[in-house]
Amino acid sequence: MRTALLILILIVTGLTLANSGDIYADLLQGASKQRIGNYDVEMTTEPKTPTAGSSNPTSILLRIVGVNGDHPADVPIMMRLVKDGIVLQTTNPIIVPSGHYTHEFTFNQAGKYVLYVDLNDKIYSGEVLTFTFFINVLGPFDYLYIAVPSAAVIAVGIVSAILFMKVKKKNKDVQKAGRTELK
Repeated sequence: MRTALLILILIVTGLTLANSGDIYADLLQGASKQRIGNYDVEMTTEPKTPTAGSSNPTSILLRIVGVNGDHPADVPIMMRLVKDGIVLQTTNPIIVPSGHYTHEFTFNQAGKYVLYVDLNDKIYSGEVLTFTFFINVLGPFDYLYIAVPSAAVIAVGIVSAILFMKVKKKNKDVQKAGRTELK
């Protein structure tokens, strides 16, 4: 009896979920977020910190959702990637079908880039809303500025610990020798 009830609950739940028709765009982890008008737009990159000259292109991930929780379908956008005031790439109009869009780009130079996402708000205002996101791209050797100082700090710590232990041992030996002379 319990097994039949459990199976019935699972079937009803499965049918309810299958017929709901709602597709929800998953949250992007660690994304930059902006709200303009009735839209929340999130942007993140994969890898999180792009490196210039990498053989693998960087994935720029976007998530578009309405501020009231709805997931507008077929949202038209255009994207512009700018560095130092120069437009490096402009996409053709893109229709974002279910809240997510991924664009790949290979960064050739390190520096600060700006990604503009122009959303054509056909649903609410009829205007073009521009979302602005900043992308910092490291050079191939920028990681050395993080790794080398960290290694130096560790080395100094180890050397300091060894010297401290030697001085402490020498002081113990001196104290021990002083006790031996008193006897």
